[in-house]
Amino acid sequence: MLTSWYNGPGDLEWMAAWRHSEVPRAYAAGDSLHLIVYSGYAEGPVPTAHGQACGRAYPLSDRFPDDMRRLARIFAGPAGGPGLYVSLFTEFQTYPCTDNAWNADPTATAYYRALKDRYRSTQALFHQVAPNARVSLSWGGWQARWDDPATGAGRSLFRHFADVLGAADFQSFQAMATDTNTADIRAMVGALGAYGPVMLAHYKPDNGSPAVFAADLRKILTDRYLAVVTRDGLFAMSFMDDTNLAASAELHGFVRRAVRRYARS
Repeated sequence: MLTSWYNGPGDLEWMAAWRHSEVPRAYAAGDSLHLIVYSGYAEGPVPTAHGQACGRAYPLSDRFPDDMRRLARIFAGPAGGPGLYVSLFTEFQTYPCTDNAWNADPTATAYYRALKDRYRSTQALFHQVAPNARVSLSWGGWQARWDDPATGAGRSLFRHFADVLGAADFQSFQAMATDTNTADIRAMVGALGAYGPVMLAHYKPDNGSPAVFAADLRKILTDRYLAVVTRDGLFAMSFMDDTNLAASAELHGFVRRAVRRYARS
């Protein structure tokens, strides 16, 4: 599986050249493609059908559907070929002006409601344009660490998105903690696996720590750990980049052997 990041409209120009080159070559080689859609733009007031919201404007903007249609055309593959996995709005809990909670702020609630509407329409668009597309809502991997039912925060946020999670083609989340990620991965797979197959969409300690990276992988890529998380729904894992693997020939060899041992077609 080959992963690409879409961070905003500026990426469409260079990605467009892939439509008749990198993308069809990858599918012809039997590779699945994975597309992460992220918005890191500034937050501010956003009018929505659900009332005044506050958050990152681009995902709710008028231009976003057209941009997604272009993106879907670039990455589309044949219906019977390898899949196109789309992890949409990754770390979306941080997009409102108030993070990680459903009703701590009315403008955040309005933003989340509008984002769910946009998720549904974008999923339908990808299904229409790219017959091999499967679309998910991509979570930040910290959400299962605590619970606050009063504000719909922590684990309570999952139930507020149960409608879109139930309609998603798969589930996805990231794991980028700077100390350890193994507990977060187990907790997120356990929570999201109730709604369907789960992908770890992008993994890497956010501080790039080689020690954390190595410790995580030496626990994750074992019979015992994978037996638990695959039972709960994990079907795929994507590295954020190759920096840590390229820095250690020994660890690269360990991961390479693990991929050969555990990979399934």
